[in-house]
Amino acid sequence: MYRSVPLFVGLRYFTAGGRGNLLLSFISLLAIAGLALGVALLVIVLSVMNGFDRELRERILAVVPPIQLIHSSGIPDWKAQQQQIAGLEHVTEVTPFNQVEGLIYSSNQSKPIQLLGLAPEAMPQGLQLTLDQQGLVLPGANQLLLPQPLAEELNLVAGQRASLIIPGVQGAKTAIYPFIVEGVFSTRTELDQRLGLASLQQVAQIAGQPGLVQGFRVQIDDQFAARKIGFQLVEQLPFGYGFRDWFQTHGNLYQAIQLSRNMVGLLIFLIVAIAAFNVVSMLMMSVINKRKDIAILQTLGLSRADLVRLFLTQGAMIGLFGISIGIAVGVAGCFWVADLVTWFESLMGMRFLNSAIYPIDFVPVDLRWPDVLSVALVAIVLTVLATIYPALRASRIVPAQELRFEG
Repeated sequence: MYRSVPLFVGLRYFTAGGRGNLLLSFISLLAIAGLALGVALLVIVLSVMNGFDRELRERILAVVPPIQLIHSSGIPDWKAQQQQIAGLEHVTEVTPFNQVEGLIYSSNQSKPIQLLGLAPEAMPQGLQLTLDQQGLVLPGANQLLLPQPLAEELNLVAGQRASLIIPGVQGAKTAIYPFIVEGVFSTRTELDQRLGLASLQQVAQIAGQPGLVQGFRVQIDDQFAARKIGFQLVEQLPFGYGFRDWFQTHGNLYQAIQLSRNMVGLLIFLIVAIAAFNVVSMLMMSVINKRKDIAILQTLGLSRADLVRLFLTQGAMIGLFGISIGIAVGVAGCFWVADLVTWFESLMGMRFLNSAIYPIDFVPVDLRWPDVLSVALVAIVLTVLATIYPALRASRIVPAQELRFEG
């Protein structure tokens, strides 16, 4: 029973707060609110950054392949080559492609475009899923699919005509190819700013390689080993192949996401640390306010170790209460933050995320419970550490000095 006295008194100090001392009550509430806010923000920020990382892997890299194998002179018998590559280690999908870059022109306006030619019988799964979700199919001859932002900038809709302009190089004449816009699609990524889709044969003719294929888009089982696997694939293929991996095209994007995640996480972590150390000031004021109470408890038999446990209990309860509220608010916020951003966008008449600037045009959220647990544990440890000094100060109070004027 005696051993439970420090715990009981510590809980009483926590529930009683600063009764009779408004400043102490305010500081206590401030410490709890600071912890709750910091923890909630850290949970939400980590979930959003995890969402960006997930979208890069699952959405962008479904459209931008980890490896593009490119042949210097074109591939005539691409189906046989496709089967050979599909049988190599680490390869999960192989699709042929042709690609040209130029300008799409309509209504006295022009925009740069990267026209990707694909075969309907060998479509990348990521792009095929995107088209299926929007009720579209790969266009035929003299037809193309345009991304929604590009179509809107050119005021184009399905059924209208547009021209593809291929600038001449090394003395060649500029070529103009008429197209009909078969449909408009959206990947909701930065690729919507320039990527157009057409048939494999059509793009081969525009590129001046009729009947040939420029290369293959390769999906692999480990996206972060793309460069190593790329070298391995080239070594096993006939002469003339080279490769380009996603680190060359989107590696900076991934590094930026990771850097932003770490920096923002560090800043919010510092907010949590500051809120945790607000417990120091609150407990110090509590020690000063309860000096006589502490002296009386000592005369009743509480040891210095008991007093340390008493104030550690009070600080730990403040931490647990604030952290619990923060976790609850943070987890709830993860489910509402995307809708909240959409509401703000409609209210303000502007877009916070634009695929012309950011990799995607929406706020992704990927709540991971290990991150939530890590945030809670770190916040608890910081709170307990912040409680140690006030608890030690309380244990050094001398009862005779505090009670000498008491009658």
